[in-house]
Amino acid sequence: MWDKSSTVSRRDLLKGTIAGAVAFPSLVYAKKERLIRREKTAVVIVGGGYGGVSVANHLKRENPEISVTIIEERPFFVSCPMSNHFLVGLIDFGSLCFSYNSLEARGIRVIREKVLDVDFGKKVVRTSEGYIGYDFLVLSPGIEYDIENKPFYRDSLIYNPPAFKPGSEQIFLKKLLDEFEGGNIVITVPPPPYRCPPAPYERAALIASMIKKNKLKAQMFFIDANERPIINSEGFLSAYYDLYVDVATYITSSQVKDVDVGKKLIKTTHGDFKYDLACIIPPMKASSLLEDIGLLKKGEKWVEVNPLTFETRIPNVFVIGDAAQSYLPKSGYAAYSEGKLVAKIINARIKGKKVEEEYMQMVCYAMVSDKEAIMVETSFRYDNINKRFIPSHKEDNKRRETTANRYEEWAKGLWRELFG
Repeated sequence: MWDKSSTVSRRDLLKGTIAGAVAFPSLVYAKKERLIRREKTAVVIVGGGYGGVSVANHLKRENPEISVTIIEERPFFVSCPMSNHFLVGLIDFGSLCFSYNSLEARGIRVIREKVLDVDFGKKVVRTSEGYIGYDFLVLSPGIEYDIENKPFYRDSLIYNPPAFKPGSEQIFLKKLLDEFEGGNIVITVPPPPYRCPPAPYERAALIASMIKKNKLKAQMFFIDANERPIINSEGFLSAYYDLYVDVATYITSSQVKDVDVGKKLIKTTHGDFKYDLACIIPPMKASSLLEDIGLLKKGEKWVEVNPLTFETRIPNVFVIGDAAQSYLPKSGYAAYSEGKLVAKIINARIKGKKVEEEYMQMVCYAMVSDKEAIMVETSFRYDNINKRFIPSHKEDNKRRETTANRYEEWAKGLWRELFG
């Protein structure tokens, strides 16, 4: 996960950083088979989440003359970070939503279509409505639930929303929580890597806080495939034992074996659990689009990239965000940071310049009650001897209202930068 090993040398990591300043015509959007040529360098971004929007903004900010296009199916952006606040009523859904119109006002083209294929030889993206040519391609399509070998998750996804994809899952889980009057709640956590390492623990803490605040006759069973919280263990466990042990039972190292939605029963390696409301979080993998276009072999979960540039084996094609196999966690802020770096690399290549190696730093907040939060800052160094990235975590596990306020301001600041 955070300390994913790498077997490449630093020289290999940086190879190609100044390769190929672009001075050739590019293909632009066209309906059906017709392609129009023009001289402006074109960058196409697949995915309008944190990573994709970050790339687009930073490209245009430094080099307003290039053509930047985002292809995104969703009509508007919905944030996963801070969505646990929405689930328990601390913020409204509108606070998580942003229009892509502000990007278009910056000269970024947003095409709301589905990507069907990519021809890397011709440098063309095929969509449901036409074709788009590129000189640089950035793929940030996010995650899918990895349920192919565990079909019992299929019905569970319908009735027990994981809410790890933005939009309808979040709204449905909020509805279930609003209608919940008592009984058993079950939340499960898969082994890593999955989207946003502290998110399930934050969600459990906020729902337990909701149970106590509303004086519900309810018991939560928090079933974790891991032996302890995988980040901020001390802070989450302290909150559990100090605040929630009377309304929640934390079960560790327990795998989900089956889910019977008819009987409302979850079978695990530590026994069976009846539920009245459940949030079953399956294992995750990269979007199947990346397998469809040949960047993933069947059975592979994440796209291997150069961890210092996020470039794939295909020159000038990058994968960022949750879909990439990297030393960074799978989180909105990591995707944003990767997008910022890739924009710097693309702009440098266009200008024929070199980009110095850069190790990113991460920050992550998590609520442990409806008013208090904990946080962690993580920096990385590259171990030349063992050829891997080493994380260094600086955790603040003392729950504070001031940290919760910083959490909110951090999110608002990030949203302002992305959408104005």
